Amino acid sequence: MNRRDAVRRAAFLLGGAITFNSLGAFADGVMPVTGQNFDAKSLNAQEDLVAEIADTIIPDKKDVPGAKAAGLGPFIVMMMQDCYTTDIQKHFADGLIKVDEVSKSKYGKSFIALTLKEREEIFKIFKAEAQSQIKAGSTPSHFFQLMYELTCLGYYTSEIGATKALRYVHIPGRYESCIPLQPGQKAWAT
Repeated sequence: MNRRDAVRRAAFLLGGAITFNSLGAFADGVMPVTGQNFDAKSLNAQEDLVAEIADTIIPDKKDVPGAKAAGLGPFIVMMMQDCYTTDIQKHFADGLIKVDEVSKSKYGKSFIALTLKEREEIFKIFKAEAQSQIKAGSTPSHFFQLMYELTCLGYYTSEIGATKALRYVHIPGRYESCIPLQPGQKAWAT
């Protein structure tokens, strides 16, 4: 065996070892960790509550459908199951349970049965909790903050959000770096 073959074989072995180790680290970072004490599929049972909370954050307006019409219930549940760790999924599910507990203690009904005004009163409680938790710098993020972020992400990337809530032009034409906006004009989706 000559020196060139020895170097080639050593590089092949070393490259394989590095590649498999980095693929393992990459897979650990990408795939959510499955825990033994929480079943992520239990979020499916709370999909209606998630849809109602999202619809309270972005309600229907006179000519713009809200979050429920954009299908955010299934979207948020899917994002939680596929993109978040088991700890955060459990934290989110506990937050959903707490929303129902607070609404039952304050109004004697589940969150889904509340009026929009009553739902907004419940949100004031959770918003105050979330702001105090942000100031304290504690982790993980408050349930309400996660819910709000996923609602905005899902709504404004949906077809309804991009075409009805935002100003959408299918083929925008040439690029203009500075266009003055008129008062009351919608933000651009494209």
